[in-house]
Amino acid sequence: MTSNSTGDEPNMESCSAPRRGSRALPWRRYGFALSALLAAIAVCSYAWRHGATAVAHPPAAPDAPAVRGDLLVFSAAYAKRIGLGYAPVRLQELLPVIAVVGTAELNAAHVAAVGTRLRGLVSAVAAFEGDTVEAGALLARIESPELGEAQAAAGMFVVEREAARLNAQREATLAERQLTTSKELETATVQARKAGLMLQAANQKVIALGGSMRSNDESHLGSREVRSPIKGTVVERNVAPGQFVVGDLVAFQVANLDHLWVELDVFERNLARVRIGDRAELEALAGGSDSFVGRVAKIASKIEPETHSAKVRIEVENRDHGLRVGQAVKAIIHASGGELKSRPTVPTRAISFVDGKPTVFVAAGTNAVRVAHVRVGANDAENTELLEGVDANDRVVTDGAFALKSELFR
Repeated sequence: MTSNSTGDEPNMESCSAPRRGSRALPWRRYGFALSALLAAIAVCSYAWRHGATAVAHPPAAPDAPAVRGDLLVFSAAYAKRIGLGYAPVRLQELLPVIAVVGTAELNAAHVAAVGTRLRGLVSAVAAFEGDTVEAGALLARIESPELGEAQAAAGMFVVEREAARLNAQREATLAERQLTTSKELETATVQARKAGLMLQAANQKVIALGGSMRSNDESHLGSREVRSPIKGTVVERNVAPGQFVVGDLVAFQVANLDHLWVELDVFERNLARVRIGDRAELEALAGGSDSFVGRVAKIASKIEPETHSAKVRIEVENRDHGLRVGQAVKAIIHASGGELKSRPTVPTRAISFVDGKPTVFVAAGTNAVRVAHVRVGANDAENTELLEGVDANDRVVTDGAFALKSELFR
């Protein structure tokens, strides 16, 4: 018995221990599950609250105009944002201006082309490009045998003329005393006149070659002094010491830069408005604070077929030499020609170009504009005539037109 009871006790203990363990394990599982459930509820609650907020306050839709046919409709907020502004279409007579681009050039009336006139060797050069010279200033010296021969011949004719003159005077005295014949007197008189004519011809040849007569200084025979005929600036030089030159070479070009021309290409549709004497405002295309005022001096009678334009010449005073020859110039001609009529005009800044066509935005009720293609006429820089596309009682957009134009290309 003892042995049995002792042997059964270990079995009871071994059976009871697992039962206690089996009852404790589910409670642990329930605790973990409860914690997970509470955490899930907290996450869902957070997501629900924030999701509800997002749904209640969605992001604002962009405020953009809408295109409806030829109308552009927008909100008051958009108009305020772009600073939309209007100006009325006005009926007025517009004195047109023509804006063109040209080039400053030398005024041919104030330019001297100084030639060599003869064959010879350049012995000295006294003036170079950019030098300012007075009228009569020495530019260069050329040694020429041709000139030397002409000067020598003229010198001999001086002597011959003097001898013939004295012989004619002597024959006249003898004739008074009846010591010579009339024929001899006539012959002496003719010889004196002939010698005078020959000397005159010789001097003209010397002058044509650019030389001068120095009867008392034979060492300068054949020396041609090239001098400036006007006061100005040397703008071109084509000779150098030691150079052999011929008679048709332009050795120097001297220009008075106080007077310039500006050559403009004006389209034929604008030529009828331009008149001789019209005022022109000029400014260098590269910029700068200097501006110049000129007058229309010439309008070409020929229209170039390739460009459908004609040359218009502006004379401008350039006393401070602010303009340079060859410089690009923008010009505004205040055209006085053509018939002035009262036409609808708008500020020039109201005109945009849509698909290459001049366009304005015409007010069409509250917060809407009509896209109107127009045909432009003359302008005076500030205002432009509209020949069609608007009425006299319309209002057009001036401020914010670029923003409206960009909306058409969305």
